[in-house]
Amino acid sequence: MTVVVAYCCSDGAVVAADSMITPTLGVGSGTLNVGHHHGIKVYVLPGPQLFAFAGDQGQAARFRTLAEANHVAARQQAYALDYPLALTQALIQQFQVTGIANSIGVNTILSFLHREICHCCVFEGAMQPRLLDRDHYYVALGSGKLSADPFLRFLADIFCQSEQPTVREAVFLATWTVQHVIDVNPGGVAGPIRVAVLEKDDAGSFIARELPDTEIEEHKQAIESAGEALRSWRSSIQSGTAAQGVPQPPVAPPVANP
Repeated sequence: MTVVVAYCCSDGAVVAADSMITPTLGVGSGTLNVGHHHGIKVYVLPGPQLFAFAGDQGQAARFRTLAEANHVAARQQAYALDYPLALTQALIQQFQVTGIANSIGVNTILSFLHREICHCCVFEGAMQPRLLDRDHYYVALGSGKLSADPFLRFLADIFCQSEQPTVREAVFLATWTVQHVIDVNPGGVAGPIRVAVLEKDDAGSFIARELPDTEIEEHKQAIESAGEALRSWRSSIQSGTAAQGVPQPPVAPPVANP
């Protein structure tokens, strides 16, 4: 199983994923899972770009290679969607030449810059691109999507209130979502959680970086604090002291610039 989460933020983008890899072996018209191991599903690419995938590793690697080789085109296209469309066309042509045009088994997320504006694009189905926007700013991919989608909506209703989150906020929300899917699917989704961000540095230029484990751990501790705040609120309701004040929600730790 896999879960990948992405946020198109007001000041950048965030992608996060678990680390469970399930290799498959073709058997007739279906596939057979042949094992589990930890692997990387989130990458920082030249551009700068962020890339994440759910599904077939080999097909994802082809997509990643195309994005690495053609990132300059993202800044040269007339419209932001032109770059994802060009990647889809090139990839489908490559799949046709190698005989897998009708067996596309990967969904991907690519965050990139176009005219110094950060975009986040999800490639679903037959690698068809869809740009996230201010009204549809988060997405989940993979078999963990069924667990992630309602939780993403729950968090958005509480923390975002119909507004795009900042990168700092989205790292916290993405980490919480992936951790939630791991908790409710312990046999198929596993850590460590990996997170990457596309954000502005102190000079105002966009940079892409993968968060270190220590920084992700700070957000996991903030998740524990959020749970404790809710438990305290529940206790105050039960004891009849809620009118004295509701505990303040925890503040997500800052996303540090390198």
